[in-house]
Amino acid sequence: MTAVLRRWEARAIGALKGLLGLGLVTMVLLNVANAAGRYGGLPTLTGADELLVFGMIWIVMLGAIIATRDRTHLSIDLIHARMTPAQRRLLLAATGIVMAATCAFVAWHSYQFIARIGALGQTSMGLGIPMVIPHVAILAGFAGMAVVAALLAAGDMAVLLAGEGE
Repeated sequence: MTAVLRRWEARAIGALKGLLGLGLVTMVLLNVANAAGRYGGLPTLTGADELLVFGMIWIVMLGAIIATRDRTHLSIDLIHARMTPAQRRLLLAATGIVMAATCAFVAWHSYQFIARIGALGQTSMGLGIPMVIPHVAILAGFAGMAVVAALLAAGDMAVLLAGEGE
């Protein structure tokens, strides 16, 4: 069963990375088309800047979930080299617990904010996109990071409790 879950996870992460890459390429093309219109005397694309900002928010937040899963967030590991494998695993578990709690806290407050702006019906100035859409990216990103960090911490604790170290 674990092998099936790992394959499913690898496919899902690969698909998400591909989707994020496609999103970045699309954003570059949109930016080039908009710049060509603006500086080349061609028609400009109304709302292109809005789409670029909203797209970047989604890409960053979904990418943060992958960075959490891969444990590639920025960090300074000054003491890692001097720790035993069990100490490293304990540090990873503790970091995961703190990260899960912090991200869950931010996700909850993001949800509260989304509920307020959704009730107001706030839309963007250029295209009239409901502002709930870019703000849901923050909720999705932090909720996703909270879940991933909690799962990683649970896995680290299970390894520690089994006495496997690293």
